[in-house]
Amino acid sequence: METLPKFKLREPLLILVFAFLLIFWAINALNTGNIFWFLPIQPTFQPTRIVVREYGQTIELQPGAPGFTELSQALTETFSNGFDNNALVSIGLSDETLRRYAEEELVIESYYGQDISFNSRIRMNGVTQLLVPLDGTHADQRYLFMGGHGQWRVGAMVLTDDSPLRNAMRELGYLPGE
Repeated sequence: METLPKFKLREPLLILVFAFLLIFWAINALNTGNIFWFLPIQPTFQPTRIVVREYGQTIELQPGAPGFTELSQALTETFSNGFDNNALVSIGLSDETLRRYAEEELVIESYYGQDISFNSRIRMNGVTQLLVPLDGTHADQRYLFMGGHGQWRVGAMVLTDDSPLRNAMRELGYLPGE
């Protein structure tokens, strides 16, 4: 009596799972423009200048200026902690909010000499500047606003932990103690 060949479910199932993962990766890679969107570690970028808008006073820091290295390292550490959102928060920076940031509140802006992109499922083409509100409008939300070439974009990412940046700003005397 002949026995029927055994049906192996393992190999087709593995191929199906692998194909699904490959398609999922490819869709996100095409959507974000970043083939490393899935990595849990973030790339580091060195700002070419940092602008602190402190309650009506604008302080521009260049490499070598006192506080620049500390703030640059704090930005890197803050961004390396990652982000809490998989899609942009639907929020923008109105002219009134930008006026308050410049005249009444505390924000830090970092500018880069090249396009930057974090490992996330969010498209970041042409991003050369970042803004983090620290005291005032949106400060309690851990938002990171992105822009490019002098223009702020609509949408924000949510920082997982902004305490390295807050601590550095406090140590440098920009942010009151909490």
